[in-house]
Amino acid sequence: MNPPRYQELPSLDAGQRMVVADLKGPGIIRHLHTCRHQNPDLYARGIVLEITFDDASEPAVLCPLADFFGDGCNGKSMDFSAPLIECAPWSYNCYFPMPFAKRARVVLHNDTPQDAMNYSYVEWEPLPQWNPALGYFHATWRRTAFQLTKDTRVTLFKALGEGHLVGRQFSVVTDEPLFRDFGFVMEGNNEVDIDGRERALDYLGTEDSFTFSWGFQTPFVGLRAGMPFIGKGTPAMLSIYRFHDHLPIRFARELTWSINWSQERMFTSRPEWAERAQAGGCWVDYAAVFYWYQAEAAGYRHEPLPPLASRRVAMLHPNLDPANLDQVLRSTPLDSQLANRFDQREDLDRCRIVGCYGGTHPFWIDVPEAKGGHPGNPNPGRRGILAVHAQSEAVPCYVVRKVALPAQTSCELRLAVSGDPYEQPGKSDFLLAVGMHDGQSLNWFPTETINPGSQPGDENWQTRTYALKPYAGKTVCLVVKVAYGGPLGVCNEEAFFDEISVIPQTP
Repeated sequence: MNPPRYQELPSLDAGQRMVVADLKGPGIIRHLHTCRHQNPDLYARGIVLEITFDDASEPAVLCPLADFFGDGCNGKSMDFSAPLIECAPWSYNCYFPMPFAKRARVVLHNDTPQDAMNYSYVEWEPLPQWNPALGYFHATWRRTAFQLTKDTRVTLFKALGEGHLVGRQFSVVTDEPLFRDFGFVMEGNNEVDIDGRERALDYLGTEDSFTFSWGFQTPFVGLRAGMPFIGKGTPAMLSIYRFHDHLPIRFARELTWSINWSQERMFTSRPEWAERAQAGGCWVDYAAVFYWYQAEAAGYRHEPLPPLASRRVAMLHPNLDPANLDQVLRSTPLDSQLANRFDQREDLDRCRIVGCYGGTHPFWIDVPEAKGGHPGNPNPGRRGILAVHAQSEAVPCYVVRKVALPAQTSCELRLAVSGDPYEQPGKSDFLLAVGMHDGQSLNWFPTETINPGSQPGDENWQTRTYALKPYAGKTVCLVVKVAYGGPLGVCNEEAFFDEISVIPQTP
């Protein structure tokens, strides 16, 4: 929606991109201002900031709007002012200097289904000539959920090339009762590997790396460090920031930032910790923004942003670790029925489903609605549908069924599958692979791409069959893998199944 005096300006409408500034260099951006939005639950992570320098192939900045400005946990931070970012009353301000040699494009894109009223501007100055020593500003957002055990080590950020790190912001969410006060959960050693030197920096405790002590107890905002939001309900939530502009962390070839809990013997050895971890608890959700400068305008490849519904909710814990397929296969219960057409919501319980976005997937659809958005919708013409979405580009989703195949009848596995034709029509393809585990080994059929179709229609439902004759008389796990990929790029890689059934083989 446009200000009254400039009706010709582009607006931040649903599903659209709005160019805030397109600048010719050499120059340096000194100030970026944009408004905060009246519905933060929708817009805080539903609007994305993207900044590209010198027509690079990759943006240097790609972050949900609120996270970039330190408004953590999906827009829940108090108002605060720091020299580099600011959450002012109903507005955001950024004062990171952003030099560029030829061109700078600042773009907002609205991934929500609603138009947003937005006013943004950039203040900048031209430079007489470009100085390569200035470097290009970068910022990225990455989110991960993991089970915190005595052996957990998680890498949150890795940059390759030459540059210097100047700040970071974490949003941490957990529903684990042991972690409610953000004491022990925040004790991990922050290890920074630089140019092949392991632990070139080693902060003995996350709260200490953010300049605090004894955990995170009360809200505080300072010039270079702060905790502008602490929520001690269920789930517990924490937003924290720190800037290193007074002493940048420099790297010539690479920098990796990890948190390592393996040395925290005092609390991970507590019996209740082991009991909760064994029972499937002790999960935490980290959304991290890192800010740095790098010699190249496209010095970093960002992870694709997850669908809007996944960004907005706490990614507390999947039911099992998809990286440990052996564990998944062992824990999958035997289904007494060979066919599963997902006629009822309870039919999802007859599968083991791992590697989905927590909080949004998997879910059951009775009758698809003729609309798009996240979570998306399959093609029409079917009812009783399982919806899944891979957790990330690196973590696929697995749907596993365990069945006893008859010895005297040749059978085949039949899938009825669709993509989402509504969200950016014709672009939401994904990779589908089917495997069979006979108790000894897992054998895969060839991977294929599932295209949802550019126009919704019953004909876009696809049937796939796989011969099971070699497994007759055996108890097997049917493994269906849904992963990012396909020739259309990354765009809402959502998968829908109307059926995952074992049927008599067609002659």
